[in-house]
Amino acid sequence: MSRFVSQLSFAQNRRPAAKPAAADAVFADRMPRGYARLVRTALDLLQDGDMVGTREVLRAILATSRGSRRTWADSWPGRVPFQRPQRIRDQHRADAERVPDEAAQPLAVETARPLIRIRALGGFEVLIDGVPFVSGIKPQRRPLDLLKALLIANGHSVGAADLADKLWPDSDGDTARNSLQVAVHRLRRLLGRDETVVVQDRKVHLQHALFSVDLWVFEREAGYVNGLYAGNLLFAERAADVLALYRGHLFAHEPEQPWMLLPRERLRRVWLGLVRRLGEFYEARSDWGRAGELYQRALELDPFAEEVYRGLMRCQQRAGESAEAIHTYRCCREQLVAGLGVAPSAETQRLYHALCSAA
Repeated sequence: MSRFVSQLSFAQNRRPAAKPAAADAVFADRMPRGYARLVRTALDLLQDGDMVGTREVLRAILATSRGSRRTWADSWPGRVPFQRPQRIRDQHRADAERVPDEAAQPLAVETARPLIRIRALGGFEVLIDGVPFVSGIKPQRRPLDLLKALLIANGHSVGAADLADKLWPDSDGDTARNSLQVAVHRLRRLLGRDETVVVQDRKVHLQHALFSVDLWVFEREAGYVNGLYAGNLLFAERAADVLALYRGHLFAHEPEQPWMLLPRERLRRVWLGLVRRLGEFYEARSDWGRAGELYQRALELDPFAEEVYRGLMRCQQRAGESAEAIHTYRCCREQLVAGLGVAPSAETQRLYHALCSAA
């Protein structure tokens, strides 16, 4: 399967930029109807870094190739311009025959329909068929709360009883369960597809392959980066990419719900840990400018991150900007006092006094 992902990525890079209309015409002419939409969906998932979703779509492509004399790659207009050996084509057919039966079910093939793209970091935005969803009707609040709770689960199943308790804590068991059933029905209608929300064995989850969610990509990539050696250049490159995904805290500017707080803080700590490790990487190489920019961007997202203030103060001091470092301390103190009602920690104050002594 990894070979198909690599070929798909290579084909995406080789697609000609000019004459898109002609290319689409060739694409539609050479490929079966289902293939074209499946491949476009796979490309979108691959571009978003969602390898799990990409593999699901590729399984659907392999499944629909059964009985066909050519594979989807044979019809791709941007493929490598040479004839593939018969041995490779035979291997692809053999791969298709080994796909489990469930991959050929209509649900996998239906993945060809447009993705549902969701932004959960730094706000909450839903795009259905490429069109932003705008909720201005009060009864839609509960279905959207259900969607948020399932997004936090990252595609994993959540017990129906747990969801009912979270979303309707003041209702009795039967009332809460009935309300959950109604919310599932309404959420499916809002998303435009019944397959988006799966209910099985008294558990609920989102059909992972139908969604592209920044939260899911961030969690997966952050887990990978946290396993890398922090002194490696690869770590710095990947960490910078992952931090770019974090455009704000989970469901920022959305109405607060008690069940959002712990996941939001957990993600914030993951993000802050990456900021700290990447900042230390830059500082260890005396790259004060890049480290300072990293810390400043982080403070724009979280003006109460005291350790980030300290990092910025260190960079400003080493860059010969002691006055700016003292100003950063004062901003830190003002934010903490006004927002949290606390003074800077002893560690931050020691750094400030050292700056004043050296000034």
